[in-house]
Amino acid sequence: MAAELSQWPGDWLLHAAGRYPSRPAIWLADRQVSYAELEQQVARFSRRLPLEPADRVVGLLSADPQLLLLLLYAGARLGVALLPLDPQLAPERRQRLLQQSGCRLLITDQPSADHPAGVRLIPAAYLLGDSGAGPVPVCKVVPSDSPDRVLLIIATSGSTGDPKGVMLSASSLAASTAAVNAALGLGSADRWLNCLPFYHIAGLAILYRCLRAGAGVVLQQGFDVVRVWDALHRYRATHISLVPAMLSRLLDHAETCSPPDSLRVALIGGGPLSPRLAQRARQLGWPLVISYGMSETGSMCLMDDSQQAGLEAGVVGAPLAGFELQLNGVGRIRLRGPALMVGYANPQLQPGAGLENGWFESGDLGQLSEQGQLRLLGRADDMLISGGRNIHPQEVEQCLQACPGLTAAAVTSSHDPVWGERLVAFYVGDISCDALEQWAREQLPSALRPRRFVQLESLPCNRMGKLDRQALKVLAN
Repeated sequence: MAAELSQWPGDWLLHAAGRYPSRPAIWLADRQVSYAELEQQVARFSRRLPLEPADRVVGLLSADPQLLLLLLYAGARLGVALLPLDPQLAPERRQRLLQQSGCRLLITDQPSADHPAGVRLIPAAYLLGDSGAGPVPVCKVVPSDSPDRVLLIIATSGSTGDPKGVMLSASSLAASTAAVNAALGLGSADRWLNCLPFYHIAGLAILYRCLRAGAGVVLQQGFDVVRVWDALHRYRATHISLVPAMLSRLLDHAETCSPPDSLRVALIGGGPLSPRLAQRARQLGWPLVISYGMSETGSMCLMDDSQQAGLEAGVVGAPLAGFELQLNGVGRIRLRGPALMVGYANPQLQPGAGLENGWFESGDLGQLSEQGQLRLLGRADDMLISGGRNIHPQEVEQCLQACPGLTAAAVTSSHDPVWGERLVAFYVGDISCDALEQWAREQLPSALRPRRFVQLESLPCNRMGKLDRQALKVLAN
């Protein structure tokens, strides 16, 4: 009889290696690594980590997926938290995150990286055992199986200020993976194509989910539409996670071709999916599952896997098992459950910051249907005020995206001495500005109608493929 799976993530690799030793754990750059091989690599890496007794957090500044995998799984085994950093993050923001989290050890393949005083810089070559790297200090392996132990710190985007570190504990990760794996039916025979950034919760969560299930991960270093389309077919992927912009590019590349029949879940999140794009994908056989979540909720916490998923603008489904959802007096989304963060990072890793009686209140606005389905209205801090009326740009964008010939649209505002703000629409498509303006006059009430239309080759997006509203604001003014 198979041993019961531990709720401590540090044990999951040992469990998978024992049950599925020859099964592929990862595919990386056409290399295949079995669970037994991965377990040996992580054990060796764990012994080489130069940890000191006070080390609770290890920072990683690298785009190397092999290094991230080894450090992620070794950290879970040793009971230390991983803080993965975006290599393109501004040095001053990176330093603030290191200080905020109490990180004392930074592993990097960029030896010239700036780091605060008191943070030890360890070249990645030391740990990977490259020739000529010199002697490697050996740590004392002292595992911890406390469910409250912080194992992952994720930097939020910081789009409206300094980034914050979100602390996820062993129990947070266990609860999140259990809920998502059950909802998606992830099993040991599945293969998840992961083309999301490894410093983002969406990309990292896939690694934990597959490890828990004993499933395989096809790692793609960044999103390249040709390589991702090829990998979907070559590896017979069963799951893939995409933001809407990635889905759009895959559809453009594939033209009238369908995804492989092995694909059971195309998980869409990270931003609003237009019903037109969803309809186009469904007609080609893409098995869309709409999700909603964030770093603070341990990634995905709501889901719509119905046959209508994606076809109604803004609808992201109902909470997964273990999550409670409510709206406050002004419509902000509040969530509670065991998968939530334990708090925002601080040097002592003390829980509680950012939570109120176990509830996390997001910056997103929503509406609940009688059936308990959540419809997103956008972010509260994106609200525009024109002529004394509150206007959410997503409301206007959803209307504009129904215009024939328009591929994508984004709405912001420019300052106006009379109206306060005047709406400006940026769009991608083969329709002229005059024609789109005329269409908007016929379809939109005056208060929601943009007063200026600007055609672009592409909308400004961040590295996750999400719309960059700050860049949009700059373009408008």
